[in-house]
Formats: sequence, C-alpha cells, structure tokens
Amino acid sequence: MNRQTSMAQQMPPNVASAPGTPERGPAPTGMPSNVAVVPWTPKKGLLVRVKAWAWRFTAGYLWVRWVLLILSGRNMLAGIESATGNGVVTLLASVGFAPSNTTHLRMVFIAIWFLSITTFSPGQLFIGLPLYIIFAPFWFLIATVYRKTLKAARENPTADATQAPMLKRRFPLASLAISLILSWLLLYGGSFARGPNIVGCVVSGVLFLTLAYRAIGKTSGIDERDMALLTLWAIRGILFMSNMAKKAIDKPPKNKRELDVQLGLTGFLIDPFRRLRVIFRGHRGKDRIAMMMLGEYIFFLLLLAASAILFWAFALKVAVTPQQALSLTTALTISASHFLPAINKPSTDLLPWWGEFGPALTSWVLFVVYIGPVSSALPVRQDDFMKRLTPINNGFTMVVKVWHAYRRLMKRLDKVFMKQQEASAKNV
Repeated sequence: MNRQTSMAQQMPPNVASAPGTPERGPAPTGMPSNVAVVPWTPKKGLLVRVKAWAWRFTAGYLWVRWVLLILSGRNMLAGIESATGNGVVTLLASVGFAPSNTTHLRMVFIAIWFLSITTFSPGQLFIGLPLYIIFAPFWFLIATVYRKTLKAARENPTADATQAPMLKRRFPLASLAISLILSWLLLYGGSFARGPNIVGCVVSGVLFLTLAYRAIGKTSGIDERDMALLTLWAIRGILFMSNMAKKAIDKPPKNKRELDVQLGLTGFLIDPFRRLRVIFRGHRGKDRIAMMMLGEYIFFLLLLAASAILFWAFALKVAVTPQQALSLTTALTISASHFLPAINKPSTDLLPWWGEFGPALTSWVLFVVYIGPVSSALPVRQDDFMKRLTPINNGFTMVVKVWHAYRRLMKRLDKVFMKQQEASAKNV
C-alpha cells in the first residue's frame, strides 16, 4: 500500500474523499444548514477598482519615498507633501473651514486616507495593507510577468475561487463618523466659526442616530448576523484543513524539510481555531461568554452616551452667537451635566430653552427607557448565544480533529524519511 492510500485511510470520510472545497449543498458536518457554502464571484464594480488602484498608488508612493530617502539621505518629496498640505488648507479656508490647528493636518489626512482605502476594516488596516505594501515590488513583478495568466484566471474563475464563503459587511457608518469627529477635534477643536461647528453637529448627530438604531437590536435575541463572523471562521477552518488534507493525499512532501515546513505552517495557522474552541468550551466558556457580552453591553452604552453628550455640545455651540464664543470644553461640561449630575454646570443664561430640555430628555431616554429593556434582555441574549454557538463550536472541533489526523499522518511520513536517511547513511 503506497503512502497516498495510507494517508487517505487515516482521514475522516468527509475529508479524505472531499475535493479541495466543498460542493454546493449541505453545510459541513457540525455546521448549521443556513451557512452552506455557495458559489460566489467577486464583485468588480467601480468602488473595487478604485480601491485596488488606491492600494497600488499608496504602496508605489511609499516605496519611491523610501528609496529616495535611502539614496539621498533626505526626504526629496517633502516639497510636494508641503505644497499639498498648503493647498488643502487654502481650499478649506476658501470655503470657510480654515483649520484652527494645522499641526495635525498631515496626520489627519494620512489617517483618513488609510481608513478609507481599507473600508474601516481592522483586518485590512493592520494586516492586509501592511503586508501588501511590504511585498508590493513582488506583487508588481508577478502581475507584470504573469499578466496573461492572471487575466485568464479572473475571467474564468476556478471552483476553488468561486466556492469561497463571504461575509456580507454593512457600510461602516459609525466608524466613518467617529473618524470624522476625531479629525474635527484635532483640526477645529478651538474654532468658534459657525460652519465647522455645524459640520461637527451633523456628524455627531449621525453617529448618535446610528448607535441609537443599533441599540434597538440589543433588546432582541441573537440572529444570524451576530454569529456571522464565527460561522465564517469555522467554515474557513474546515476549508483550509480540507485543502491541506487533500494536498497531503495527492502530493505528499518529498523530503523531511518540506514536511517540517508544511507541518509548522499549518500548525501556526490552525492555532487560533484551537484556542477559540478552548475559550468556548464547558462551564468556564459559558462564564467567559457572559462576561464578554456584559463588557460589550457596557462599552456600547458608554459609547452611546458619549455620542449624545458630544451631539448636544455641538448643538449648543451652534445655537449661541459667535460673539458669545462658547468653547467646546464649556459646551461639553453643560451637556455632560445632564447625564452626570455630579458635574458642576456653568451658567446657561445665554442658551435657548431647548439647551436644557434636549440633553435632559436624551439622558432620561438612555438611562431609563433603554437600560431597563436591555438589562432584562441580556440573560436571554447570553442563553441564545450559547445555543447558536453549539453547532459553530462543533465546526471548530471538526477542524481540530482533522488537524490531529493530519499531524499524525505527517509524523508517520517523518518516520519514513528518517528510516530512509538511516538506510542511506548505512549504504554510504
């Protein structure tokens, strides 16, 4: 019996005979039926193309800047960057939005650029884009040499490409609003002009309404969208181990070094799935989930209250005349005094009547109407989460089982290679 047959016998039936990716139909064993992997063709709309060119421009510009810095010992593009910054300041001033603090203009511009081209995705921002920038010359070289092959692959996607699961993401409106507010605070924190304050009021109002809308979902049970990320991880783990198992069966490693590399890399990539399985397991896992959901609820409540305080602070700044010059710190203190009674409230004689009524009503709605239903629904959401987590955790368990079978097979191959090396040494 050859090595491939022996390896196939050791794998679970649903993995040893499976192709590289599961076909359309029922979900993998241990997974809910509503997460079946269906064919998917990547979108190639205008936004996707713009994002691709933005990544290329960013990587190309940074590499040119680094090369020139190494060769000349100074930043030869400093003049262009300074002229661009001055142009932005001039443009903002011409429309009545001159920044009161231009020190942070460059940092704000860079932050907004990176957040925009990564669509506010933490994975793309901290992992995908840095790796793309570091290896950009290799990507450009490969794309140039194999442009015809890559073009044919895009026009005729293979089964592996079309079977990949995709998590449908909603537009990150809250993340965008938070980024714009932070940028406003850095650039216009000391401004008394009416135009910038109106913009700050609008952005903070959008953030408050977005969070208030999402707060409604905290009073209901857990649905598929809440579990979508964990479901996607479980499916991708099964797909990954299925592909590695198929590769080990169809094309075993040729020597010990190749075996060690494959085994080490697979173990490193599969480690997060093993840790997630341990975190969610047993009574201690249930306690961890309860604490995580409680912490998420408290953090969301604080964020919602902070957005409400900021919105009413901007509204008060817009309400007063420029001659009264209500600073942002004073406006925040007045607004926060309605949410936190221990704060000493400054004089509010110059404010309109709704400057007292609006923050007080918002505070009452948040801390009386909202906290009650959410607090009573929290135990129900925790129990619902555990019920929905059970089939997903079975998927993580399946990934770990396949990994152990895969590792045993690779260890047996390692013994075969060791015996071959010993036999070769004796013959010599």
